[in-house]
Amino acid sequence: MTFWTHSLRLAEATAGQEVVEQVGDLIETAGSKAGTILTGLPAFAVRLLMAALIVFIGCIVLRIGHRMIASLVRKRGSKGARTAQQVDTLRSLITSVFNYILYFVMATVVLSLFGVNVSSLLAVAGVGGVAIAFGAQTLVKDVISGLFIWVEGSIAVGDIVSINGMDGVVEAIAIRTTTLRNYNGNLFTIPNGDIRTITNMSRGFKRAIVDIRCPYEEDQARLVKMIEEEMVLAGKEINGINATPEVMSILSFETDAVVVRVAVECPVGENWRIEREIRTRVKARFDKEGIIMPHYAMPTAKTSG
Repeated sequence: MTFWTHSLRLAEATAGQEVVEQVGDLIETAGSKAGTILTGLPAFAVRLLMAALIVFIGCIVLRIGHRMIASLVRKRGSKGARTAQQVDTLRSLITSVFNYILYFVMATVVLSLFGVNVSSLLAVAGVGGVAIAFGAQTLVKDVISGLFIWVEGSIAVGDIVSINGMDGVVEAIAIRTTTLRNYNGNLFTIPNGDIRTITNMSRGFKRAIVDIRCPYEEDQARLVKMIEEEMVLAGKEINGINATPEVMSILSFETDAVVVRVAVECPVGENWRIEREIRTRVKARFDKEGIIMPHYAMPTAKTSG
């Protein structure tokens, strides 16, 4: 029994060794054929293939790098005291720097494949550094401004902001640009060096403010009391507010109306909804009381008698 078992194991080992040798021969044959094909191609075509391979590998590294950056930043953020918005901002900034570095490495390797002396190119760039500095001063300003925006934390990804008169939600803060998307879905890309005035509407709280135009013909004390009664109900029934909206009585006089202001603190991003609900309630109450709000009346044409 032992003899047959030993013979079977020997046969299996011999068969396995033959399979390994066959696979090795196949790989060697495939490699030699690939080498023959590459040797038969023109040198320029081989370089193009190598360049395409490098770009392909670079794209893979880019995707893997983005995932690793997101994972590492998320882990560090969970250990520290950073908010989700600060974590997203840090991830966006690091990803931008990683992209620029990888693009530079890929461009350097591809240029080397085509016989470009990169060291000589950098030396020439160093000689012409003054001219390049003048041409790239806007780029340098954008990069420095981006670093200051991140360090100071004046805005973060996800904030509702107004930058240079453009309103929207911050989608990304890169090393050179900041990206906003407004309510209509339009995407604004703003160079960081051009950012002058930032209005951040996502810090702390917002205030819903409604200016109500009231007619001169009505008793103003009655109108203010009516609005106050309606705001007591609004404070109890409108989601997002925990207090009775303040009625600031008469705010200003206009040519055709007296303006009464209503204001209340609310969570960030909820002010527009709450303002719409307040206007709806005031209009419904005025209609119920038979009060006609100031409006423009089309002049009627006079008929000749």
